[in-house]
Amino acid sequence: MTDSDNSNKTQIRSDQSEGAARGAVPDTFDNPQITHYSASHNHSAGFAQARELVKQSQTGKGLLLKKRFLLEDVLGHGGMGTVYKTKDLRKVEAEDPNPYIATKVLNKDFKDHPDAFVTLQQETAKSQTLAHPNIVTVHDFDRDGDTLFMTMELLDGQPLDQLLKAQRNKGLPKEQVWRITRDLCAALAYAHQRQLIHADFKPGNIFVNRDGSAKVLDFGIARAATREAQKHAFDAGQLGALTPAYATIEMIKDEPLSFSDDVYALACVVYEMLAGRHPYNNRSALQAHEQQMQPKRLDCLSSREWKVLSRGLVPVKSGRYQNITQFADELFPKRNPILLTAALGFAVVSLAGAGWFGYSQHQAKQHLQKTIAEKMTAAQTCFALQNFDCTIEQSLVATNLDPTNSVAAQLLATAQTAKEQRANDERVRELIAEAQHCLHQQDLDCATLFLQKAEAIGLHNSQVVSFHEALSVARAQQAQSTAQKQLVINSALTRAQNCLSNKDYSCAVNSANAVLEQDAANARAVEVKQAATLAQGQARELAERINRLMDDANNCMEKKNYSCAIAKAESVLELDVTYQPASALKDRAQEIQRKLKETGFIIK
Repeated sequence: MTDSDNSNKTQIRSDQSEGAARGAVPDTFDNPQITHYSASHNHSAGFAQARELVKQSQTGKGLLLKKRFLLEDVLGHGGMGTVYKTKDLRKVEAEDPNPYIATKVLNKDFKDHPDAFVTLQQETAKSQTLAHPNIVTVHDFDRDGDTLFMTMELLDGQPLDQLLKAQRNKGLPKEQVWRITRDLCAALAYAHQRQLIHADFKPGNIFVNRDGSAKVLDFGIARAATREAQKHAFDAGQLGALTPAYATIEMIKDEPLSFSDDVYALACVVYEMLAGRHPYNNRSALQAHEQQMQPKRLDCLSSREWKVLSRGLVPVKSGRYQNITQFADELFPKRNPILLTAALGFAVVSLAGAGWFGYSQHQAKQHLQKTIAEKMTAAQTCFALQNFDCTIEQSLVATNLDPTNSVAAQLLATAQTAKEQRANDERVRELIAEAQHCLHQQDLDCATLFLQKAEAIGLHNSQVVSFHEALSVARAQQAQSTAQKQLVINSALTRAQNCLSNKDYSCAVNSANAVLEQDAANARAVEVKQAATLAQGQARELAERINRLMDDANNCMEKKNYSCAIAKAESVLELDVTYQPASALKDRAQEIQRKLKETGFIIK
C-alpha cells in the first residue's frame, strides 16, 4: 500500500499506546549489531541508495535488521512488542517506488519467555494461512541476534479504536458501519473455516483503510478451534491477555473457546460503531449477565437489524449465534428468490447487458491470470538470484490468487526450505567460528559444546564434518601430550620419594615442586613435599643443637675440663650416634684423662 500521509499512517496491535512518538529510537534491542550492506550487482542507483541508508543507520538514523530491514518510525506498541514503519532495502535496491513494510519486534519481557520464538513462528504461520483481503498480510518471521521480529504489510489509514474515540457517543455513519461489518464478517468467517478463533477481537485489532475497507489484525493469540487443528503442543494464546469488555462468559471463566466467542465480540464492535459507546459500558459479558444489563435500543436500526444485533449481544452462549455465517446471513440477508427470478428474466431480455457482464467477467479472469503470471515470473527470477524472501513473497501472492497452482506452491515450499537452509548454514558458521576460537584457546570442552550445537542443526554440514575431524586430531594430540606429561610426573615422583628416603630433603622438595608445576593438585607430590619440608626443618634444628653442644665441648677442652668435654660429646652422640667429631673429641678427652691419672696428676 502507498504511504502518502504520515499523520494518518498507524499500524498497531491490540493494546497500543496512543500518541506513540514517531522517529523514536527503538528501546527493544539489546546492543544491536550493525552489519555492512554489500552485493555483487552494486552498480545500480537503487543499490547506492540502499548503501547510503545503511551508512545513515550506523549514525543512529534507524536500526538495521538482517542487513535488510531499516526500522524508522514507531507506529504503535502492543503487549507482545512494538511495530515500526520499515524500509525494505531489497525493495530500495530494486528501485521499488513503495519500499515500506511494517515490522513487529518482540519486546524484552516477551522475548525472554522460553517459548517466544515458537510464539512468533505460530503467529506468522497462522497469519500466512489466512490469505484474505480483510486480514493483514504477514510476510515472515526471523531473528537478528537476540532480536525477534515479524514483517507484514504496511497499512494506510487508521485503527478503528481511534476512529471511535473521535466519534464517542456519536458513532459512525450507518453506511460506513455496514461496509466495515461486511469486511469483518468475511475475515472472521474465513478464519473460522480454517478452524481459527481470533480470541481477542476488538476495535484495537481492526484497521480501516483509506478506501473504507477494513482489515483484522493480530492473529498472534488466535486459538485453534480443536486440539487436533493445533500443530504445536504450546498454545501462543496462553501468553495473551484477553480484553474483558469484549470477552464472553466462557473466556472470563477460562473455559473452552468457540466460534460464538468471536460473534459476541463482533456484535459489541458493531454496536460501538453505530452508537459510539460500548453496549454494556465496557463491562464483560459475565458482569452484564450478573447485573442483568440490557443494551439500549438503537434508533438507526430497523426492527430486523436490531433483532439480529441483539441476539449477537446475548451474554449467554446458548442465546446467541453460534458462528459468524449465521450472524452475517441474518444481518445482511440475501435477495428474495422471487426478485432474483425477475431479475434473471430482465437479464435474459437484456442480452446486451448480459453480454457486457460476460465480457467483464472474462476481462477480470484474464487480468487475474496475468497478475499470477507476473508474480510467478518475478518469483522465478528472485529464486534464480537466490533472493528467497522475494521468492516467498511473490509465490505466496500467486498461491493466494490461485490455490490450485501447483507450480507456485512448489516454488513457495522450495524457497521456504532454501531460506531455512541458508539460515541454518549461517547459524552453523557462527557456531563453528565459536568452536574454532575455543580450539585456538585449547579449550576442547568448550569447542565440543559448540560443535554439538552445530551438529544439532546440520550433522552432515561440510563445516561441521571438517571441524569434527580437526577436533578429533586435537583430542588425539591432547591425549598424547597428557600421556607424556604423566610419564614426566611419575619419574619426578619416584625421584622425590627416593630423595626423601635418603634424607636428601632439598632434592625431595625440588622434585615434588617439579611435579606440582605439571599437576598442581597431585596429592602424592604435596605429601612428599610436606614430609621433606618438615624433616628439613627438624634436621636444621638438630644441627643447631649439635653445633651448640660441640662449641661447649671444645670450650671445656680448652679449659682442660675433660669431664665436661666428655659429657658434652656424649650429649651430642645421644642426638646423633654417627656424629664423628663428637666421638673423636670424647676419645681424645678420655685419653688425656687416662694419661694424667698414670702420671699422678690430679684431675679436677
